[in-house]
Amino acid sequence: MHPNLKIFITIFCYISGVAGLVTAVLDASERPAATTEAVIAGAIGVLFLVAGLALTRKPRY
Repeated sequence: MHPNLKIFITIFCYISGVAGLVTAVLDASERPAATTEAVIAGAIGVLFLVAGLALTRKPRY
């Protein structure tokens, strides 16, 4: 994978992950709480953060 593309995808994953977690917190703090949407947004946020971490790891040889 081209290094510039990898950096772009990694930054996108980190930003999407943080946005998903913020959305989850905002959905959970509503009255009445939107629990289903909060859980889904949180899961997607965590998934993107894990993908970003996986892309930033150095390869082991």
